[in-house]
Amino acid sequence: MAETDALLSYVSPKDSHPSLTKYNTVNGDSLSAETPSPVTNSLKNERGKPMAAEHVVYKARWFILAVFSLLCMLQAATWNTWGPIADTAKVVLDWTDGDIALLANWGPIAFVITCFFFSYLLLIKGLRFFVLCSSLIFLLGVTIRCIPVGVENVKWTMNAGHVLIGIASPVMMSAPTELSAVWFPPHQRTTSTAISLTSAGFGMSMSFLVGPLVVTSLPQNASSNAESIDPKEKALYFNEIMKLMYIECGAVAVVVIAALLYFPEKPPTSPSLSATKPRESFKDGALKMIKSTHFWIPAAAYSISSGVYSGWTTQMDTIFKNTLNIGQDTVGWIGFISNIAGMLGGLIVARLVDILGGRMKAVLISLTLAAFVSCVWCVLLSMKYISYSLVSVYIACIFIGLFINASFPIYFEITVEGMYPVSEGNITMVMTFLTNVVSVIFLLLPMIPNLSVIWMNWLLLGSRFVCLPLLMMYKEHYNRLDEDMTEVSREDNK
Repeated sequence: MAETDALLSYVSPKDSHPSLTKYNTVNGDSLSAETPSPVTNSLKNERGKPMAAEHVVYKARWFILAVFSLLCMLQAATWNTWGPIADTAKVVLDWTDGDIALLANWGPIAFVITCFFFSYLLLIKGLRFFVLCSSLIFLLGVTIRCIPVGVENVKWTMNAGHVLIGIASPVMMSAPTELSAVWFPPHQRTTSTAISLTSAGFGMSMSFLVGPLVVTSLPQNASSNAESIDPKEKALYFNEIMKLMYIECGAVAVVVIAALLYFPEKPPTSPSLSATKPRESFKDGALKMIKSTHFWIPAAAYSISSGVYSGWTTQMDTIFKNTLNIGQDTVGWIGFISNIAGMLGGLIVARLVDILGGRMKAVLISLTLAAFVSCVWCVLLSMKYISYSLVSVYIACIFIGLFINASFPIYFEITVEGMYPVSEGNITMVMTFLTNVVSVIFLLLPMIPNLSVIWMNWLLLGSRFVCLPLLMMYKEHYNRLDEDMTEVSREDNK
């Protein structure tokens, strides 16, 4: 039996919940899922009466979160394998822009097709089966990309692999709130969700560094003519591309093996009262979401915010090339630094929300206002209403990425709080589905002939403006947190 390290005290800052919440932290000497709970009803309060068993927080939760976050990071990185090395891949493999785009498009296509099936699977099979099944599909996808079929046939293995990588995306994108609810106490749930979500952005950022480090850029005179490359040099470039596939496959294999070795369904003793309660059935939960403004208001704000921003980031190269004549290398660095800023901002803001014990609406409004000001700055620069400088573009885009990305974990958590006891994973699955729909609509608009690109900046600005009234009219409810705090209050009063 594991020993109890210490009792951690967590005081809710909310006036409505002044009671003391106690959590036990269990020594992580053993990662066995069979470790019995160290807490028994032999504990007594100050009156000498038996207390109900306290909720236990296990150190192993950080291992679970690390494994899942690494899976999210690698899924995002492998999905974005080809963008950073597109120039070399197109020439060496004799591919077109359409071939590169299709490999990326398998992600949202697979998500839209499979997301509701995975939502149902999560409810009936649980978190462990949900994550391990997705991990094995993910591993199969990156393994198929490594099959040595030669330059002529590699297009088939790469597309097959990316279909499977895309099928794994619903789990990686929707399970963060589910994992947080199952393994983490109330005062760490938002932080846990933020770590999982921001790890995907970190994976995207790393793909822009690792890809070009492994796959050499073509000489200037060969960047658009495959015939100008010596066959031996072409073989070397192809070997570098395959080396990148092997590296990504090896990294995925290590993390998947770690998940197979230890990723239990749930801890022996729950971290909160709400974690012990059953969730709504798939049908009842879906109907409740359809009918509830507590879902649609934050879900609409999130999908507009995330969907438009995601589409905008994919077009940054085109936008800034046409408006400010900024090259793709510079835009790549702008995107990289913006993602890193968003990741760090998401972690800091999420921790702040956990310390505050709520007040998510105020935090979201503040982030949206800050993003709105940053977007105004970006639009004025693009329209040349204010004097242009590259430093100003960097700062504007970094602030946009910081404030918008930092809001995503908060959107997830405020929605699942208001919709409890609907399954956390199903809620975030639908929210992510709506985001993909918005992104698809955004990316269809550039296909309209003779349409300029400046509208993209205006649409990004408009999306912030739309989100503000939605957030202001939303009446926040902390159904899950209220239940957790109420239970502790009853125990303290015994």
